[in-house]
Amino acid sequence: MSETANQESTTGEVAARGSTPWPRRALWLLALYGILSVLVVPLYPHFPSPNELSRWALTVSIVEQGSFEVSHLPRLLGDRVEDLALRDGHLYSNKAPGGSLVAVPAYALARALVGPPNRDNLRETLTAMRLGISTIPLLLLGLAFIREAQRVGIAAPRIAFALTAMLFGTPLFAYGLLLFSHVLTAVALFGTWLLLFAEPRLRAPTRDLAAGALIGLAAISDYPTAVPGVVLAIFAVRRHGLVSGLRLLAGTLPLLAALALYNYVAFGSAFALSSSFERWADYRQLRQSGLWGVRFPSAAIGARLLLDPSKGLLVFSPVLVLAFAAVPAARRRLESAAFWSLLLAPLALLLVYAGFSDWHGGWTVGARYLVPAMPFLAYLLLFGRPRFLDAPLLGASVAAVGLTTLVFPFVSEAYAFPWASFAMPLLLKGLVVPNLMHFLSPIAAVALPFAIVVAALLLAVEMRRSLFTAAGLAGWLLVGFFCVATWFPDTDGNRWYVEQVYFEQLNPASEPASRLDPRIVQRILVDRLMPPSSWPF
Repeated sequence: MSETANQESTTGEVAARGSTPWPRRALWLLALYGILSVLVVPLYPHFPSPNELSRWALTVSIVEQGSFEVSHLPRLLGDRVEDLALRDGHLYSNKAPGGSLVAVPAYALARALVGPPNRDNLRETLTAMRLGISTIPLLLLGLAFIREAQRVGIAAPRIAFALTAMLFGTPLFAYGLLLFSHVLTAVALFGTWLLLFAEPRLRAPTRDLAAGALIGLAAISDYPTAVPGVVLAIFAVRRHGLVSGLRLLAGTLPLLAALALYNYVAFGSAFALSSSFERWADYRQLRQSGLWGVRFPSAAIGARLLLDPSKGLLVFSPVLVLAFAAVPAARRRLESAAFWSLLLAPLALLLVYAGFSDWHGGWTVGARYLVPAMPFLAYLLLFGRPRFLDAPLLGASVAAVGLTTLVFPFVSEAYAFPWASFAMPLLLKGLVVPNLMHFLSPIAAVALPFAIVVAALLLAVEMRRSLFTAAGLAGWLLVGFFCVATWFPDTDGNRWYVEQVYFEQLNPASEPASRLDPRIVQRILVDRLMPPSSWPF
């Protein structure tokens, strides 16, 4: 694509090519997210976060024992972590190994400071790993996003808007603060797109090998992301030729070889994936249909991924509706292969998970399996014309994602509009995500994380539109309260248990007799002995 220094951006402002300084507002947005990521420590007392602890255990085994086996996990944490694989009496992580492998240096650094793994230093080592494979990659992605937006001539206000939507108004916000693989795969896939279809900054062989390595990293970190990776590779061949495709393959093969070796050592065959050896019968049954649990796409599941009141992407992030509206403008601005790959890579991911019966992903913030699509959709936002709806939709998205994440980002699918049905009742009791301010002041612990998010919103929109942003935020809260009160009352009691155990608010005398079933009391007493350790709520 060829813009000149005087070409007008989508917002009607002039952006100079090459010598344009970094936009201050966008950099401040990255700084705010970075501050928040250090401030919050989303490891709740006695909560066995299955996805995170499974990855943590594999990294620990690699460093401490030179092994992929995680049978030591029950000795450290008890036998409550669900996300495990079982083969010949030995336990392994049921996750794709890429994230755990990438986290090895971060774990090793933390271990040098806090010592060998135990129940008391779990928070420190897991947080270091999270910073290494989620938070820091997301911040680097933000820098690349800003630079590419400048290159194509987008004005600074629009860059700030799109960046805020991506970092604070989509589930990327949550998963940049957690030890999941979704941010790592999002960075790998969008990084591939930037290498292959943005203005070349590397020689072609280096570019292709690096892009191939990123596709491989995504594939071994979350197996279904291989599908959008293949989509990107196909368009790369179309744009750069067959030789480029061969170099992509050469960059991918070492990562696939590492996965094959892992599979052979852990599960007896280079082609045996961890998901085929689920420890729990219910999970095994899910993986036995179709291709490791993925069948032909279902229109109903696809619709729920986007619109389900508990997990739907557009329910949590209505600002992304503007990405679809920006498609025609992006088509005019981008070269053909760049445009179609930008559009079809996230669509491929949606189609894959539209065939997955466990599409909701358990206790999550939004449709977590679609997180790798978020940078692609946020990039489309850059090409949209400023609209009246920009500010309220951004406010609504930040309200839904921010409230859910900054209270308890592991919400059961039983809770519709969880920012209203789950998060707000806890917040009104002064309960928020564990953060460093709890050691100073309970009021500051509640106020500061949300103040950072509000500051980001104020940076993202012009002052004259701030009232519209506030209206969107308040309006989406009210929509949630109305819909919950009318159609989706709380029926599973899960919020009560979260409050009593994971926020350490145990007070059985305040609960009705029905809550005091001896089996529940016994479970509470056992869980309260489990790590992670207490937090000064």
